[in-house]
Amino acid sequence: MKIRIAGMAILLWIMPLSAQSYLDVIRPFYGMRGTSGAENGVYPVSRAQSNAVLGNPALLSYTERGFYSMDISLDLVGGTSIYAAQKSDPEQFQRVRINSVSYIYPIRVYRGAWVWGFNLQPIHSFNGIQSFSGVDTDVDTGLDFQYSHLESSSGNLYALSMATSFLWKRNTSIGIGASLLTGKNEYQDVYRDFDHLDVFYYDNYLDSTRIAPTYLGGSVRMGLTSDLSDNLRFGASIGFPSKISVAEASSQYETQSYDNGTDTVFYEDNIARLDYSLWGPWELGLGIGFIVKPLSVSVNYNFISYSTSSMVSSLLDTAGNELDPIVAADISKYIQDVHEYSAALNWMLYPLELSLGASVRNSPIVENSDKIFRMNMGIGYQLHHNVGITFAIRTLSWQSKLDHGPFSTDLPLVEVENTFSQMQLGVKYLLD
Repeated sequence: MKIRIAGMAILLWIMPLSAQSYLDVIRPFYGMRGTSGAENGVYPVSRAQSNAVLGNPALLSYTERGFYSMDISLDLVGGTSIYAAQKSDPEQFQRVRINSVSYIYPIRVYRGAWVWGFNLQPIHSFNGIQSFSGVDTDVDTGLDFQYSHLESSSGNLYALSMATSFLWKRNTSIGIGASLLTGKNEYQDVYRDFDHLDVFYYDNYLDSTRIAPTYLGGSVRMGLTSDLSDNLRFGASIGFPSKISVAEASSQYETQSYDNGTDTVFYEDNIARLDYSLWGPWELGLGIGFIVKPLSVSVNYNFISYSTSSMVSSLLDTAGNELDPIVAADISKYIQDVHEYSAALNWMLYPLELSLGASVRNSPIVENSDKIFRMNMGIGYQLHHNVGITFAIRTLSWQSKLDHGPFSTDLPLVEVENTFSQMQLGVKYLLD
């Protein structure tokens, strides 16, 4: 099989890693959102007003008592491949981290409400993993070889946010928020094949790509809520395009190890730093809520304009052409806007608060026709006058496709069922 490796290496790496693609443009704006679509409408699904800072900041005006809060999250990431009607054992990883820290403070004013909120939490999480292992036949020799292909992504884009909400008219509140965005993402694509039958003169072959961007930027959002009656509430929010500066490190290498203990490096490239800027999508959230105490129900719509995302750089492709217009053309062709529909149910009767939310949306990548589903559940319990505890479960599930690698391009793609779950436990201290 490996008689054709050198020629294949030239084909694989004819485009250098610095040739950014449309996927690099949407990467920092795509993943598990820190808030759900319902939190851009009329109610925070998680029963945590601090999420209004990242969703609809006008929701802060319903805060009656100030508070501090903090929670930790156990993130569980999994991917199960399906090929020829057979399911593989899932690939999984998990990690524990501090999820959010918040301070919400209502200011006493002569009339109405004026509330400030400060919050640190992920606005996007990039965790995902998909892999497949199989056996294929070498077209040159007719002999079998074993191979594996792994794609994984990890990291978070954190938002250090400040927001305020005030009563504009008797039943209408307006909020505005701003965030400093910072974080990092590590993406890996690793292909291996092995001489498991000991019929070739090589032991294993490795083709590896690693991309590790770090992000720094900012975003601004505004929101509005209006009590149309005692039992009906309307909410709307708009998120303006985020500006993010990217400093990206990357590496690629292609090697082969032989039975006699020697190695051959077919290709190796390391880029210590590559700089460019991104403009993200703008967002619009709408919602309407129905209130019959202690129960409230809302339905919401969220629009995200991924097709307007863009890259600003001085990068060139291998032919010396500017990359920005090339990437813009690919965004127009391969990226689409996202429509998210969600519903939320809240039940609140002191000292217990319960919430449940669900949403469905399409993928921003045109070729991914499967829907993305999200579930949120939240529980809050006030232990006594000042101290309460919170618990939330957030799950995201979607399907994707994985190829078999560079030497099995004629095989059907592998279907992958992906899950990303968060279990969050927190404490909340109410101010007098």
